[in-house]
Amino acid sequence: MDRLESLGNTLSNLTLYDIKSMYNQAKNVVLNVSEMEAKVREATNEDPWGASSTLMQDIAQGNSCSQQFNEIMPCIYSQFMEKEARQWRQIYKARHYLVKHGSERVVDDARSHVSTIKMLRSFHYIDEKGKDQGINGSVFPPAFILTIY
Repeated sequence: MDRLESLGNTLSNLTLYDIKSMYNQAKNVVLNVSEMEAKVREATNEDPWGASSTLMQDIAQGNSCSQQFNEIMPCIYSQFMEKEARQWRQIYKARHYLVKHGSERVVDDARSHVSTIKMLRSFHYIDEKGKDQGINGSVFPPAFILTIY
């Protein structure tokens, strides 16, 4: 009976975030997502708060390893291409990552994806409250575009 009681206590202490985390871990295993890809997905998720500095530092350090770099960058670009406008936070977080934590290799890689990045200059999204989330003109300001040339 103690085991059943213990299980009941454990389940009663689970939060929505615990359940979401377990779901994401299971999904990553099923989809064969690498640890670094999982970190990028976590850093660019829909949550309104930013990623932890530890997580962002892990991703930034991963850029120095060729294998991890080749896992990180396609994941970043997929965030740009696969998300709907209402998921603008993911696009913004990916942009923030590229601008703030990118190494020289990231800038070189961005140059080879400049058409994707230029496309985001015209990003606009008005949320359900009528607020223009693209008010600053775009997810990628022209100054960023110039820095990758």
